[in-house]
Amino acid sequence: MKNQFHLVATFLVCLLFASFGYSQVSPELIKQKKAELLKQRESMTREQINEIYAQQNITRRPVMPKVSKELLSTESTIAKPMNKSARALTSIPEDAIFPIESDEVQAILMTWMYDTRTVNGNQTASQTFEGKGTEGYYSYNLVDVYSVPDVATNSDYAKLFAELANGIQKHTQVWINVWSAEDSTTIKEFMEQRGTPLTNYRFFVHPGNQFWFRDFGPMAFYYGDNDDLAFLDLEYYPGRPLDDALPILIAEDLDIPVYYSTIEYEGGNILLDGLGTLVTTSALYGNNEDEYGQAFLSPNSYYGWNYSSKTPLTQSQVDDSLRNILNLSNLIVFPKLDYDGGTGHIDLYCDMWEETGFVVSQYPESMSNFSDAQKVASNLDSLKNTIDYFGNKYFASRIPLPAKNNGTFYSSDQEYNDSYTRAFSNHTFVNDGIIQPVFYDSTATTADKKGDVAGNLAALEIMKQAYPGYTFEEVDVRKFDAYGGAIHCITKQIPAENPVRIYHQPIRYINMSETPMQNATLNILSQNKSGIAGVKVFYRHSNETNFSEAECVSLGDNMYSVDIPLQENATKDTIYYYISSTSNNGKTITKPMTAPEGYYTLVYGTEITGVVQEDVYGNGSTTWLGLQENSQSLLNGISEVYPNPAQNEIKVTLPQLKQDLYYRVMNLKGQVVMQNKIGKNETELQMNVSSLKSGNYWIYFTDGNLSAVRKLVIAK
Repeated sequence: MKNQFHLVATFLVCLLFASFGYSQVSPELIKQKKAELLKQRESMTREQINEIYAQQNITRRPVMPKVSKELLSTESTIAKPMNKSARALTSIPEDAIFPIESDEVQAILMTWMYDTRTVNGNQTASQTFEGKGTEGYYSYNLVDVYSVPDVATNSDYAKLFAELANGIQKHTQVWINVWSAEDSTTIKEFMEQRGTPLTNYRFFVHPGNQFWFRDFGPMAFYYGDNDDLAFLDLEYYPGRPLDDALPILIAEDLDIPVYYSTIEYEGGNILLDGLGTLVTTSALYGNNEDEYGQAFLSPNSYYGWNYSSKTPLTQSQVDDSLRNILNLSNLIVFPKLDYDGGTGHIDLYCDMWEETGFVVSQYPESMSNFSDAQKVASNLDSLKNTIDYFGNKYFASRIPLPAKNNGTFYSSDQEYNDSYTRAFSNHTFVNDGIIQPVFYDSTATTADKKGDVAGNLAALEIMKQAYPGYTFEEVDVRKFDAYGGAIHCITKQIPAENPVRIYHQPIRYINMSETPMQNATLNILSQNKSGIAGVKVFYRHSNETNFSEAECVSLGDNMYSVDIPLQENATKDTIYYYISSTSNNGKTITKPMTAPEGYYTLVYGTEITGVVQEDVYGNGSTTWLGLQENSQSLLNGISEVYPNPAQNEIKVTLPQLKQDLYYRVMNLKGQVVMQNKIGKNETELQMNVSSLKSGNYWIYFTDGNLSAVRKLVIAK
């Protein structure tokens, strides 16, 4: 049935092209042209190949025609295979969970670099609609075009995409969308010739515009009691209608539901923690305040195509829509950067590797007075004073900014924007691996082509500390300089089937002078559709080589607790630990996923008052990571909930507090349904729970470092 649908859709599109007077090119001619171009590219020099791409509109944010408002149209769209709203659902499930990018994945989506030419004249072009495009940056008249994947042995771009695909397949299946079926054979032969054959892959066949898969690709989420997988399709940049249609087409290939929203939003500006928090920038507001919708074929317009009109949205309308479609309990919006290649996306300087921690680029001292450096510093200060899912202040590590090829830094924001936009944080998690952008090639023959070898190697050592246990698959991305993106921007995670979730509040430090204790107690929420057979914590002290094993005690309803023994009277000690959870259907997941090579770090002792990170540029200064200096925890004095079961009101008696507490009411999947702060002078928590549905919940209390949980049952 699906194949029949695509045949009918293809026939209708061809019929519409013909009825509108658009010329038709025979498949035989296109096949001949593609063969000739592939052969021609093999004899081209690197410089000639670079010049070809310099003439195409391949930047992350496309150049839009200067179309007057009067030319905006409400005509039916035929640029997409079918009307999006007619093919997708619009009401997002209430229990939708959008996983964090570092969770387990079954695949990574990408496409390939394409060289597009005009059929008549063989001039450089960009594909706008299938087989139709425009020449160069500022020509808007439609002409017949054809495209070939870049597999030239002399092409640095071909090398980049080949290394990307090979790096991904080492850790999961790589899904590659090609623009025509025969391109899959071309790419497989190229990978074979390079000595890195595709062995763990799947191809999809749909025409496209560009390779920025992060921004236009599907947002995958779980829903329902069985954690079924579905896609969310957001509106992409106007001018790239084929890319905009891909989430729906791939969902159809996978036979999974797809939901649609008219919010214009790119994936590179989305950081989700899997628990209902979104971190983004104000660029999303600008994208939704104009009247330009997606491009479509239009025989009555001046160029033969046009933009549909859309209703501008206010900031509050965008916020409300995002809270609804992403099922958010917390929305964090930072001011966008102005010199990042034009996108304003958060992935150019910030990354979330766990639900309580970020990694943020640190600018060198020579750039500290730059506009964007000051914005990043301000945003980081705000982040470190923002409360996370558990009620802590967010933890933040720093990594350096990549330098120029000669190891020096940028003279101005404008130089960085126009010629570089480099970032180490723009990478992709792939289970226990990270596909890491680098800006050097130690095997090159000239200094410029080698790049800043020493600076890159030093940065990688720092990143190994920020991302414990991960295997870094390096890809030299200098061909993307000034495009406004790198590896993260051209890939998209597809979450794993049958997820085993593990959520916990890492204990970063314990001041034993202020909070004497024999054990550090971890409260862990773990969930799977089949139920959890058991949860374990593996730990070792700094003077030990092997991990000890501790079985967690089940508190019921997906919550587990374990005590890690501390050494009495220690002045300074470190514990390394990780969590392992096994489902009833036999699947085991660790947290971090890189365990036992990767682990959480807990420092404690009578002389421990916090956690610091050495300055990444080695000048000896330190940076506080936003933790409270003392933990005056009296959490064990919190009473049980009463009445319990409850219908409308509950009470919890509190001990004499020395600092504020935060609480979150969580369902059994870890989603926050209520949250607030308790002042340090309060002796009782009174809560109206009449809005909660019947079922079991957990109230998670934290003083910013340590935690306690109490069970809540709602029976109506």
